[in-house]
Amino acid sequence: MAKTVTKKSTATKPGSMNGLRDIYTQTSPHWHAILKRLRKTGKSYGFMPVEAPIVEEEKTYTDLFRDQPQVLERTIFTQLGNKSVALRSSVLPSILRYYVQHKIFEEQPMSKWFYTGNIIEQDERQAAHLNYQFGFEVLGTFSHLSEAQVICAVWEFLRTLGLENIQIEVNMLGDGGVSQSGYPSVLKDYLKTRDFDLCDDCINHTTGRVLNVLRCNNLSCQLVVAEAPSVLDYLDDDSKSHFTNVLEALDELSIPYQLNQYYAGPQGTSRTNFVIKYIGDKEQLVLGEGGHHELMLKNIAGKAMPSFGFVGNLAAIAKAMELQGVEPQPDYSNEVFLVPLGELAAKKSLRLFRDLVISGIIVHDHFGSEGVKNQLKAAQDCKAPVALIMGQKEAMDEMVILRDVKSGMQEIFPYEKIIDEVKKRLGK
Repeated sequence: MAKTVTKKSTATKPGSMNGLRDIYTQTSPHWHAILKRLRKTGKSYGFMPVEAPIVEEEKTYTDLFRDQPQVLERTIFTQLGNKSVALRSSVLPSILRYYVQHKIFEEQPMSKWFYTGNIIEQDERQAAHLNYQFGFEVLGTFSHLSEAQVICAVWEFLRTLGLENIQIEVNMLGDGGVSQSGYPSVLKDYLKTRDFDLCDDCINHTTGRVLNVLRCNNLSCQLVVAEAPSVLDYLDDDSKSHFTNVLEALDELSIPYQLNQYYAGPQGTSRTNFVIKYIGDKEQLVLGEGGHHELMLKNIAGKAMPSFGFVGNLAAIAKAMELQGVEPQPDYSNEVFLVPLGELAAKKSLRLFRDLVISGIIVHDHFGSEGVKNQLKAAQDCKAPVALIMGQKEAMDEMVILRDVKSGMQEIFPYEKIIDEVKKRLGK
């Protein structure tokens, strides 16, 4: 008898693009803990959440980053209908554009905003890379105290995640006018005497934004920078006074920081600049950077508008937690696990699910065919303290078995009393 030959399917299996990632609680447990803590911190510090679109008009990016060609090179531009648009390579441009477009400054003297969102960038090979940003931003009329509060919010957020060895480095660059006419020209003159020790990128920076040399990770360039004149020696009196006030506010909050006179934030930032790093045994990570963004606002508003904030990197924070061995805090948001056994019980459990939710109880269900043993194990895995079991007999008798997942103790209650009993067990 001839054998039946089974042809292998030639269909292409679905897969994600290189450089992009899927985030799922079970496989990326740190992300859920980070986002949950982040939203709580934002709310506690009075920052209002703002959602930004994933695309912007190309002009928003070209205007905002007119002095930052390296940002535009990383941004993916495409056509959407007859419009040229930019895929979001940073959430901040949308935040600043929204503030100007809707004239929020006319309605609110000061705005405190908090945001999160995916970003996508391309490298020099035009390969896409996905990341996740968050930020705290104050805009409008504010003082040095608001700057200290932003730094404090980020510091507390990272500490409550369980991260240790966090280092804050702070510097003052002065305003746009002072920094362009003063220190950069001094730094440029110094670097001319050491250009043979600089990498090619830094040599190019000496004819552009010379402060970018301070951001180079090349060891040879860092040695050159270590002997450079300090920006603090070239600040005007207002900048010196402002910076002193910021540092005194951080002292008042007992926030440890290091004064780094050779730190310069990304192009487009001015005045108070700061960076937050994780200092691990084997690796150092930049978790985010902050500073004044009024020069960027000026590019789209036509005039300088006060703006100060922090832009953080969630992937770096998740990696820092993994490097330190920080286990995500267990999420006890699932308060009840439903265990229906049989078709009739499943129908009754659907009503019970609805009644529990209406009563403000968070329920995890599994209306599947697994046996009671597997479902009780699932209840333990999802950290629900209470399991409600309903078999065919209980469904017919309008009864529910309540099981304490931790102790294994079980009791049976009439359906009409089970909600009150669950609330009592949960302390509600």
